[in-house]
Amino acid sequence: MENNPYNLDNLPSIMREIRKSYGFNQFQLGRLLGGKGQQYISDVENGLITLNPQLCIKWFEACEAYEHIDLVHYLFKLHPTASAPIDPALNESASTAVLNMLHQLEEALQATRHLAQWLARERPGRTGELPMNEIKQIFDLIPANKTLIYSLARNHGLRIQELAERWTRKAIVDHVAMAKKEERQAV
Repeated sequence: MENNPYNLDNLPSIMREIRKSYGFNQFQLGRLLGGKGQQYISDVENGLITLNPQLCIKWFEACEAYEHIDLVHYLFKLHPTASAPIDPALNESASTAVLNMLHQLEEALQATRHLAQWLARERPGRTGELPMNEIKQIFDLIPANKTLIYSLARNHGLRIQELAERWTRKAIVDHVAMAKKEERQAV
């Protein structure tokens, strides 16, 4: 288990590596994390502070280490679709990422057609195994999308948070976003 990179015990050393790779000293990163001191950063990196998702995410956001935010989601099981993070080397080239996205879209489209046929054959009282290969192909769109977004951020200055806010505003107008608490209670 020690050699498994997807292990909470390895997170402090990963955090140190990322801080160093982005050129921050402990004092600089402490300031970016809201005025934390150098000793606090040292304690985190040496495993003396209990890590929580919020701290780890702020740390990796400061370093623009998007894949490592995905790692936090995976390690802390923050979402049911959280999976092992994408290798950052795959996010270096936007042109490669967009070609990968096209490939994944084509495979997911075919898998979706197969899934639709499987669902159409479903009958009450008749159970069958889920077509996991098709579902996996559809799931592959999640990391393909992240790869494209991360590479656009790194190579072309895409501001991911701004993109998320734009999507959210449009989703609210289009009634795609989850309704506010008051609206849900009114229904």
